[in-house]
Amino acid sequence: MSAAPVPRDAVLVELTPESLTFQTRECVLPGTRVAFGLVMEGRALPLEARAEACLVVGRDRHGYVFHSRLSLSGLADPDRSLIALFIAKGRGAPGITTARAS
Repeated sequence: MSAAPVPRDAVLVELTPESLTFQTRECVLPGTRVAFGLVMEGRALPLEARAEACLVVGRDRHGYVFHSRLSLSGLADPDRSLIALFIAKGRGAPGITTARAS
């Protein structure tokens, strides 16, 4: 089964070595594989991770606002090490973008 692309309106909320949380107006159900680009120091690292939670964090006249949390535990060790190093260095703000098709 192919991964679903990260919603276009996704905004990174939190990045830890174990998980990534983004805000969106689309509900990403737990268990869904999501393809995205993790932007670190201006470059996007293409990744796929499984959604582990989708929380409703607000509602306005346009509908619901969700926080979707992706588990990074299934990533390859080099990718996880790169993310941990980026977090430890504390340089720049990470971002999330749609993954580019190969």
